[in-house]
Amino acid sequence: MNSHMPDMTGCISAGFHERNGQTWLGDKYHTYPLKIAKTFAFDYGQLGVYMMDASPGIMAGDRYVMDWRFGERTNVYITNQSYTKVHPARPENGGDETVRVSEQQQTLELASNSYVEYMPEPVMLYKDAVLHSSMEVRLAAGSTLILSDLVSPGRVLRGELFQYEHYENHLKVTYEEELIYCSKQRIVPAQQKLQVIGGWATYTHIGTFYLFNEQVDAEFVEALKVHLDEQLQLDRENDLGVAAIPLYYGVSRTYKKGLVLSILGHKVYEIQSLQDAAWAFIRKQLFKKSPLLVRK
Repeated sequence: MNSHMPDMTGCISAGFHERNGQTWLGDKYHTYPLKIAKTFAFDYGQLGVYMMDASPGIMAGDRYVMDWRFGERTNVYITNQSYTKVHPARPENGGDETVRVSEQQQTLELASNSYVEYMPEPVMLYKDAVLHSSMEVRLAAGSTLILSDLVSPGRVLRGELFQYEHYENHLKVTYEEELIYCSKQRIVPAQQKLQVIGGWATYTHIGTFYLFNEQVDAEFVEALKVHLDEQLQLDRENDLGVAAIPLYYGVSRTYKKGLVLSILGHKVYEIQSLQDAAWAFIRKQLFKKSPLLVRK
């Protein structure tokens, strides 16, 4: 007898519109366990959106599908309430049951002059977890996307360090139907030598922060690097968020109209702190906005 819970497909479909300088949620549809919990009005006419997962996380074989559509001149911030927890793909008692892959598929479509900040909490991969994650972003002229991604190697305090089975993450970004960025990440800890020079060395957590906007050029990327170096030095002087082994990061431009900040570290909050510094710099320098303080 098969005792596991049935595989589940949870979905969110949402469209946003702008009216008189304020963004509002025009239409939405969701199925258990996903839902849009609440929306909040932020400064600058921005709408804050909180997603919620009513289950303990993504179980073996589950499939989450999210479709986001942002109309012209919309201004949206999206986050979720807690980590995306990916549970084991095999039964605890073993057996010959085949692996049931968990999936997360997202689509973001940004109309002209829309502005979106998508800042989900980290993904945590439990022991024996298998997750295939993909995101497709379609940008129209004048649109902006700020996106963060952070992956934890497991429940570290329980000793789950790279004990997940398989993780894949694909991101494709087009601007006016032209491909400007594509990345494919595949991690199979049992088959790969992660903790070596040229790999992750002694680092355990990886964070990636993206900006896609027409104003990104070489000069702005260099200015961001200087700012992040100064921020890390300030943290060291104040003894705040300083790892025994410092964070390792790099900033590079995409093919067009974007940049990618990649960070290796040992703790979530250390990586998030550097991502927040980049986020605040981008908001101030490109959009003349103060940092967005979000309480959860």
